[in-house]
Amino acid sequence: MTATPDGGPTALVAGPGPGPGAGPGHGAVTGLLDATTTVLREVLDLPQVDPQANFFSLGGNSLLAVRVAGRLGRALGRRVPVTAVLDHPTAQALAGHLAADRPEPEPVPVAAPAGPVAADAAADATTDAVGVTHPHPHPDPHRYPLSAAQRRIWLLHDVDPDRLDHLVTVSLEVTGEFDPIVARTAWHRVARRHEALRTRFEPPADGSEEPLQVVEGEPLTEFTFLDTVRFPEAVRTRVVEERIRLLHRTPLPLGSGPLSRVALLRTAPARFRLELVVHHIVCDGWSLAILLDDFLEAYRRVRAGEPGPGPSPSRFAEHVRWERETESARWPALADRVAGRFAGRPEPLPLPADPVPVDEHADGDDVSVPLPASLTAALARAGTEGGHTRLTLALAALAVLLRRVSGADDLVVAVPVAGRVRPEDEGTVGLFVNTALARIRLAGVTDVHTLLARARAEVAEVLDCQTYPFDRLVGRLGVPRDGTRMPLARVSLAVQDFAESPGPGPGLGFRWVEHDPAERQSKLDLAFSLTGGGSGARQQTLTVTYRPSLFRRPTVRAWAEQYLLALDNVTRAVAGGVS
Repeated sequence: MTATPDGGPTALVAGPGPGPGAGPGHGAVTGLLDATTTVLREVLDLPQVDPQANFFSLGGNSLLAVRVAGRLGRALGRRVPVTAVLDHPTAQALAGHLAADRPEPEPVPVAAPAGPVAADAAADATTDAVGVTHPHPHPDPHRYPLSAAQRRIWLLHDVDPDRLDHLVTVSLEVTGEFDPIVARTAWHRVARRHEALRTRFEPPADGSEEPLQVVEGEPLTEFTFLDTVRFPEAVRTRVVEERIRLLHRTPLPLGSGPLSRVALLRTAPARFRLELVVHHIVCDGWSLAILLDDFLEAYRRVRAGEPGPGPSPSRFAEHVRWERETESARWPALADRVAGRFAGRPEPLPLPADPVPVDEHADGDDVSVPLPASLTAALARAGTEGGHTRLTLALAALAVLLRRVSGADDLVVAVPVAGRVRPEDEGTVGLFVNTALARIRLAGVTDVHTLLARARAEVAEVLDCQTYPFDRLVGRLGVPRDGTRMPLARVSLAVQDFAESPGPGPGLGFRWVEHDPAERQSKLDLAFSLTGGGSGARQQTLTVTYRPSLFRRPTVRAWAEQYLLALDNVTRAVAGGVS
């Protein structure tokens, strides 16, 4: 569904006329209330929304707040910051805020396929009666430049084409009567639907400094099936492990493709391993959820003899064009805003290294700890009752841990952000993710509630500035680049709020299988990741990736457990349990 009806943005916000005796702003507020209620209902997928119901108590989170802001911005023809949604979490409060804060409308582009020359496309654009720009498609919409995030991956790949850390992998155990022929047909339907699975990349041509991505008409993907049941049971496990290892350790060629591969292995009469590998240049974590959902739906349709869904209504090319022609105009202001927050930035975080590391040459290792059921429930309550996103709670807890182990009170944490701020990007497969920085100053913090307020403010800044490319920020701040370390931050925090696990299939069961990444690389001293927080079946887990040249595994495990204790204390503080 879309927040804009056939009448266009103005039809949504017009609302009924004011009644007798209504104040001069009554009609505008009423129309805005209709708009905010409609958007909240659609984003939260609810039949109705009480105008006074709290966004977080209805199941809202940071990613959904970004979607609300994007859809409202599209509907109203103006930019709606994410902070407006976080600070005014009811439809009524948000409508009142938007009515009181009415900047001049700015064109909100309805993006079209990107062409290699932005100036040509801008010259072809038209503007309709409500000030919305509609660029005309470029004559060759299937060859277009790279986004800022893709260009970074391209440059790293150009230095080392065989690197494996850019492979995004998923491992699932499937139980039930899973038909390999139906699965192959379903996956190829998914590849026809999403251009990312039909894309390859060309190096810059003579006289050009830009590589291009080329969308082919037919899928550029692989699907293989191996029935290991025919092998003796004594060697079956080894065969499966070796096949999966090979799958995860074979590079994907950007120039010729394919940039994705799927392997289905039957390990028992009604048990399978489903392995998906996609190159990061065309995929991120959000995209994986889209692909898995579409694969299950395509599988159901093939089995039922139904036609497959058509092409995705949104294209990554549209995002590239929007980034180049519209969003990049905001980058100078965002650069000033972010650079101002990091003026006088602190020295690198002084984490205490172990005296005798395990392996001075290993690039990375990790420790995973499942969240106790009590903590999982407390996180949910802190969101619904306290109005805090999981990212806010997780960042506050990380600040507690980092201060404890380092003694520093000015902390910089890298935060991966989805980068999907437009409504049409929600269902697009592609590389949108970006890196933002959160800075928490702990001087003067005497209680958890003050800490949460500072963490909440940083999360709001991170989300509002999430489209500003991290590489540009590094250049703006004049930080020397080191290929072995991330600039500006030694620690990162990733919190996954989207549903990452496929729902029940047609007579099938799915279970996530943890596996060792093909090539662990940690450009951070510590990388904290909370996964399994969506509506999928995967248990919530904390994973801490670390540099074995600095820390021993027991040290990192102890920190992981201390972090979960801090997270538990923070969530209980929201309910009044601790101070």
